[in-house]
Amino acid sequence: MTKSVFYQIDIADIAGHIIEISLHFTPTEKQHSLTLPAWIPGSYMIRDFARNITSISAGDSEGALQLQQTDKQSWQLSCRQHRVTVRYRVYAYDLSVRAAYVDDEIAILNPACLCLAVSGLQQHLHKLELIKPSSGNYQHWRLATSLTPAADTAWLDFGGYSAKNYAELIDAPVLAGVFSLSEFSIDAIPHYLVISGDNQTDQARFTADLSRICQTQKQLFGGLPTDLTRYWFLLWISEDGYGGLEHKDATLLLSNRKALPLPAHSAGTVTEINEHYQDLLALCSHEYFHTWWVKRLKPQCFASYQLNTEQYTPQLWLYEGFTSYYDDLALVRSGLISQQRYITTLEKLISRVTRNPSNDKQSLTDSSFNAWTKFYKQDENAPNAVVSYYAKGALLALCLHSELAAAGSSLDNVVAQLWQSYLPGGTPDNALQLTLQNMGFAELAAQCDNWLHNAQALPLPSALSKLGLHLSFRPMQHSDDLGGEVTTEVAFIGIQSKWHNGLLQVTQVYHGSSAHQAGIMVADQLLALDGRKITASTWPELLQRHPLNSTVQLSLFRKDRLLQTSITLAVATQQVAVLTVTDPGLCQQWLVASD
Repeated sequence: MTKSVFYQIDIADIAGHIIEISLHFTPTEKQHSLTLPAWIPGSYMIRDFARNITSISAGDSEGALQLQQTDKQSWQLSCRQHRVTVRYRVYAYDLSVRAAYVDDEIAILNPACLCLAVSGLQQHLHKLELIKPSSGNYQHWRLATSLTPAADTAWLDFGGYSAKNYAELIDAPVLAGVFSLSEFSIDAIPHYLVISGDNQTDQARFTADLSRICQTQKQLFGGLPTDLTRYWFLLWISEDGYGGLEHKDATLLLSNRKALPLPAHSAGTVTEINEHYQDLLALCSHEYFHTWWVKRLKPQCFASYQLNTEQYTPQLWLYEGFTSYYDDLALVRSGLISQQRYITTLEKLISRVTRNPSNDKQSLTDSSFNAWTKFYKQDENAPNAVVSYYAKGALLALCLHSELAAAGSSLDNVVAQLWQSYLPGGTPDNALQLTLQNMGFAELAAQCDNWLHNAQALPLPSALSKLGLHLSFRPMQHSDDLGGEVTTEVAFIGIQSKWHNGLLQVTQVYHGSSAHQAGIMVADQLLALDGRKITASTWPELLQRHPLNSTVQLSLFRKDRLLQTSITLAVATQQVAVLTVTDPGLCQQWLVASD
């Protein structure tokens, strides 16, 4: 008999957000360990999915079996010779692309948080039966997934699906509900765009734009992966939320409705992509790039995922940072946004990195290695201590591209060489440096090693000058200021804040800022400036009415104490990037893909 593991997944209680799962297998040992992953590949934080299991029991044809929990995510099952059934219930209400979510509109099912692994059987066939909700108005629900449908399961229907092994199973998310579907092909490989819900959008335009992005990304790697037979963009539209998670043959995306392109009758003759739609296209571009860059080529240590605990690598700057560099670049290369629109996007990226004191406080390798506890668990001190390996990793890619272009090459060539050299074994920690050396760029390899391992600002002005751009900086005017023209200088005291119960509450303080020097702390509630009440409408005006560099009295609550402090209304030291094209030909040459 062929060894296999079989799961029945029943969306049993939509109002209670409960999924009932029956796990069936024939034991090969007297004891089997049943384990749920603690994290999902691509999202480097311990999520403890097993905490959502609300009940669990096991039995066979002779009756109940002993099932003993051994740690927060594992159970030891004592078996007889008969086929085993394990029944458990999972609470599913995580509004993210990493877990499971159920309501009366949609079901998001990530097998990584639902399907217990059976020790000794992970390499065998894994089958699923996905059961459509039986009560309520769900007859129009369909199902989309990259899993292989059974012979008796109709296209997009609930029913039987399979995966070659457990690793493939947990790398295939499921979206169920009412959705629209469109299709396009890249090199005869079908690609599907699934958009949840009933939306007022132009799906034909979205599909065409997505096709152009995929074609651009494919050209960089010289073709699609040879084992790719189909690809799914599973887009979950919600009231709020944003994010994506890569999978080998799919991506699960979360976005709000305003990011979708307007329907043709509303858009009229307007073809310009707005900021929200650009962000959505960049998200799709980012996750599709991962089809090559982390789902197939990956750090050596990820050749076998250890999903019960943290798995450290100093290489996330390479896999997420380079992906972040190429996601927006693909939009301009495919002709979806203008050169100036891309430059504006690049200004914002630079500003996000350079405005934070952390820019010279944490190295990229340290940021990558400590993603589990620092990047994914950011607190109020994050701007002062945590570097984004996404954003600064993208700027490192930009610097490398600049130096390589000046030497007659490009980063495209390096990425292609890494892809060809290290698949399928994976990249060692110094793979980029070795590749640069082998391509004749030993000095740049040493410089890159310095940029990676030392907490320091990158040489962006000189790098951009080699790409036909001049980089200058201006003071930040407010906490959300990432770019754009300004005509006047205004005071910025150096805080992030939010309005809470009608009061301005400090959420972050930049080290070295006026607020820091005045002793303002996180959670302080700002009440009055020079005796004038601070409100949402008066706060910007109060800052403008006082001369720059003047010292004023600030009244605040700290917990239950009323305090006063003196603060200087200085021009911000945090910097906002301004890019000017100095050599249009050189800039254009950089923004097109290498042959």
